[in-house]
Amino acid sequence: MTLMPRFLAIACLVLTAAVAQHSAALAAPKIEKVHTASGIEVWLVREPSIPMLALQAAWRGGSASDPAGEEGLASLAMALLTEGAGDLKSDDFQNAMRDKAIAIGFDADRDYVTVDLTTLTDNRARAFELLKLAMTAPRFDDEPLARVKAQALVSYQRSRRSPGTLAGERFAQLAWGGHPYGRRSSPSPDSLAKIDRPQIAAFTHAVLARDNLVIGAVGDIEPGELAALVDASFGALPAHAGVTLPAPVTPKTAAQPVVIDFPNPQSQVLFGAPGIMRDDPDWYAATVMNQILGGGGMASRLFEEVREKRGLVYSVGTQLAPRKAGALFAGSFATTNAQVGQALALVRGEFARIAKDGVSDAELADAKAYLTGSFPLRLTSDSAIAGMLVAMRISGLAPDYIQAYPGLINAITGADVQRVAQRLLGDGKLLVVVVGQPAGLGG
Repeated sequence: MTLMPRFLAIACLVLTAAVAQHSAALAAPKIEKVHTASGIEVWLVREPSIPMLALQAAWRGGSASDPAGEEGLASLAMALLTEGAGDLKSDDFQNAMRDKAIAIGFDADRDYVTVDLTTLTDNRARAFELLKLAMTAPRFDDEPLARVKAQALVSYQRSRRSPGTLAGERFAQLAWGGHPYGRRSSPSPDSLAKIDRPQIAAFTHAVLARDNLVIGAVGDIEPGELAALVDASFGALPAHAGVTLPAPVTPKTAAQPVVIDFPNPQSQVLFGAPGIMRDDPDWYAATVMNQILGGGGMASRLFEEVREKRGLVYSVGTQLAPRKAGALFAGSFATTNAQVGQALALVRGEFARIAKDGVSDAELADAKAYLTGSFPLRLTSDSAIAGMLVAMRISGLAPDYIQAYPGLINAITGADVQRVAQRLLGDGKLLVVVVGQPAGLGG
């Protein structure tokens, strides 16, 4: 029997019996701070109604810590951590997880590397044993290393045919310049040729430490037992990280759109400007502004003006994109080549209008209602809550943030929204990257 049928069969049986009380618990999770003997702090939400445990851990130091010329080092290292550890070769490690319906997965983004663990409560001891092996005794054997590199090369070759990927890479290069954020986060043929086993092992040892670690956990476990399991696994990591973190940076704009010629009937357009950091006092005003302007899907101004009224684009949207060292306010759309100039002019016009005229009372009320009403949908599983706990800690938020969020959003006024719109968009400066053969962009 494979992992997923076995895991789902067990999970569905217990879920059916407990869904009502579980949903109630998820609506307003109580967060406990658990401190281990080795000094690790874990945020825990106890949920005894389902015999499962979900844990997420994050370490500061993602792909932005890749050395120049070794882009993709973090992603390769994380992909290999469950490909054999200790005395278990790759197949043996995978079988050990399958036998106990354990899921362990590592990943890397620009600023962090992460691990997600999900296990039935009865198998938690074995799950943490395997996790410890993956973190402290990865094998990086020749066969898995060659296989993961080959997969990365195929992914790179496929990405050369993706307008969205090409646009994203060029946008990052222009926005961030020589900063690590401007480099690729995934491997290229050149970087794959330079990355070897010692480099992967050195990066893993440097990034997986205790002083750059945050952990969130949700499930059927007592604080004392969780502390012991965390100490037995994470406590074996080095005390101090050795990765190089990127310096603060402000993204750049450009006077004219940058076009990458690509033979395609439509163009992919990315646009953006300096954004707002997550700890900025204007964050919640910016969240409401973004919802009204382009983050609200079919309810947003951009969708209404560019898609619904004029049918110029297939999709259009914006987002707040903060990182640890810098932030963007970014957006995108796709349209036929002939309509690029007209669609971009409308986007610019809506940016100028919200900065100049602000928003209506109805728009403000609708945005608040959506943001507060949809927030609980982020908390519909133990894994999602564990991820939220880690995100809260990374962002420096208090344990009562989930309960406080509606009040933070509802306190925003129309004047707040206009102020942050003027701050972010008032100068009209954007970086625009177009992949395709666009018309109507002017000189």
